[in-house]
Amino acid sequence: MTSSADGGAESRKKYEAEYIAWLQIAAKEIAETLKNLNFDKINEIVEFYEKSLADPASMHFPLESEEEETIEKLIGSHRIESTILLKTKALIFAPSILVPSATTRSLDYGIAMHRRFFLRGLWFSVIAVNEDYLQSATEPMLRYMLEHELAQGEIYKELVAQHIKILSSKMKGVVHEEARLKAIQQSAISHDEVQRERQLILDLSAQSPLVPTHFASASLLKYLEANWEEVKPFGLPSQNEIEKGLELSSEKFADWTDFSCSAFKIFLNALKREITMTGAEYGVEIV
Repeated sequence: MTSSADGGAESRKKYEAEYIAWLQIAAKEIAETLKNLNFDKINEIVEFYEKSLADPASMHFPLESEEEETIEKLIGSHRIESTILLKTKALIFAPSILVPSATTRSLDYGIAMHRRFFLRGLWFSVIAVNEDYLQSATEPMLRYMLEHELAQGEIYKELVAQHIKILSSKMKGVVHEEARLKAIQQSAISHDEVQRERQLILDLSAQSPLVPTHFASASLLKYLEANWEEVKPFGLPSQNEIEKGLELSSEKFADWTDFSCSAFKIFLNALKREITMTGAEYGVEIV
């Protein structure tokens, strides 16, 4: 038992070290984008980062009633009746599953996140969307995005039912593509509109705070904890033996929130160093 526990601790320690090293590399790539913005915009983004680090729950906030109504109209209220809808000023980023690692761009950017959490004996489903995307996207884009998030959620639920918990980058790519094709079919979005949606995400990624998915997930959990009375009605008990079996492992996710927050602090410090090195704080690039 001790040997197994030691092995688990070593494995986690190795993962954490590799993840932090990757975040520091990501900070350099993101700094290259940030340094193209003006001084006020850079300050605004850095202030957002600092506020989010100090109070992770503040990174997300509820949708306006009109925004909720639009989403319910597009997707059907019955499909998201137990889902908490939130928005954020940030985009999320993760290691690329869509672009070969040999290319210069190493990150994938996302404007939405669909997560399930087990908290205080209940399961919560949350969809968080970038605020600027909500305001800029056309209705076909919004429908496509929502269908994609719901499709991914269903696929991951099926994989969990098959006791598949750890996915390779290749498998994540397969899931993404399967969900993408299903979303295109369900939303009936045109090819041109899909291309415009991709360009919108690229445009937003060049002028928005970019947050690692681990920290964004931690922020969502912190949001549920901080707003318990408001979110409690959305919670559901485990519906089957599979979900009951996942309760303990899902509770352990809370252990990762502290690491996710400390890793985000390292990312932010690295990002600010890179901005200073490039001279972006003065609105110019130092070559």
